[in-house]
Amino acid sequence: MRITRISTAVLEANFDWTIVRVETDEGVTGHGEAFVGPGLTAVIREFNEILAGEDPTSIDRLIRRMKASAIYCSPGLLYHAIGGIESALLDLIGKRHKMPVWQILGGKYRDFVTIYADCHAGEALESITPMLKPRTPHWMGGGTPADNDARISVRHHGWDANRPEAVTPEAYVARATQMAARGFRILKFDVDVPMPFETDEYNRGFCLREVDFAAEIVQNVRKAVGLDVELAIDCHWNYGVAAAVDLARALEPARLAWLEDPLPPENIPAFREVQSATRTPIATGENHFFRLDFQRLITEGGLRILAPDVQKIGLWEGKKLADLADLHYVNLTWHNISGPLGTMAGVHLCAAAPNVLALEWHAASVPFFDEIVRDSEGPMIVDGRIRVPDAPGLGIELDLDAAYKYRKPGEAFFE
Repeated sequence: MRITRISTAVLEANFDWTIVRVETDEGVTGHGEAFVGPGLTAVIREFNEILAGEDPTSIDRLIRRMKASAIYCSPGLLYHAIGGIESALLDLIGKRHKMPVWQILGGKYRDFVTIYADCHAGEALESITPMLKPRTPHWMGGGTPADNDARISVRHHGWDANRPEAVTPEAYVARATQMAARGFRILKFDVDVPMPFETDEYNRGFCLREVDFAAEIVQNVRKAVGLDVELAIDCHWNYGVAAAVDLARALEPARLAWLEDPLPPENIPAFREVQSATRTPIATGENHFFRLDFQRLITEGGLRILAPDVQKIGLWEGKKLADLADLHYVNLTWHNISGPLGTMAGVHLCAAAPNVLALEWHAASVPFFDEIVRDSEGPMIVDGRIRVPDAPGLGIELDLDAAYKYRKPGEAFFE
């Protein structure tokens, strides 16, 4: 069996869902999903030059060969592309040999994967371009952010001058109650964005009003959902050590599952300063691509929870990362902003690794998440869990007719 072609399709959802198709001369086709990035589809198609004619089952060799090209370029976007291609390769290998991907990864430790719901700032997150600019998807009528001034513009750490009155603890509580009623037992919220009063978004500081506001939100949510629901908080890399310590200590009474990304990702020793100063577990990792970085987060950063991204790391490397973390008794909570195909890829990875806490679901506000899955018997997520499929490959297929309705204008849809 030889690879004949790699192509892409992009759906406009909360982010761009970039689907990768790998075709072979035996007619076996695999699909995967890549993490969002500007110019991503062009990068993916470039890999035709080195993958066409290759044996797709030589997965480790092909991944190493693709990563070798990243030596001459910035690894980020290329690794996004590689993650999508790799998932499609594993999908087609599983189909060719009638094996689910979790079996290729070494077997499964669980029949169901726990999903944590990203509840954002108490209301649905709007659709965002690869450059993190708000947009109205064409299937909602199109337009630009300027067409609707009432919509919240996502600003990672900053004051929402347009709608300060909309940011209330009550909004967070309502969302938490709603998602808990749907069966989710782990919820994550943003507390850095938006803020109801003006903040300093450049100096990585936390004024006392911000700390008190964040603590009020979390305390109200904890009271509403009780101790049967785990809570996590995301800070989007926006603070310095002193501000992160103040926030982490203020949130200690809520007994968080983890406080995610309070610091910029590149300063690993700074994470040790924060973690050593609080009982609140600190988590990070979605902006790291190498196992060596995660080893440093464990040994130099002192972290006990890692939060790598499924599509950035990939399933093959992700299983190796899980094994590395397990040597240090460290748990993983996988970051995931993808659609159903990428989410199911994450399910296979979580099924194959014993030290996984949960997999993120970022698409609760996307109305067509389940619609674009072919021959589905119901919602993919039931009572906050996904059943690990036994079907070959990833175990799901996209309904291409349904998906086509949500395609991104200007992008090819495979053909």
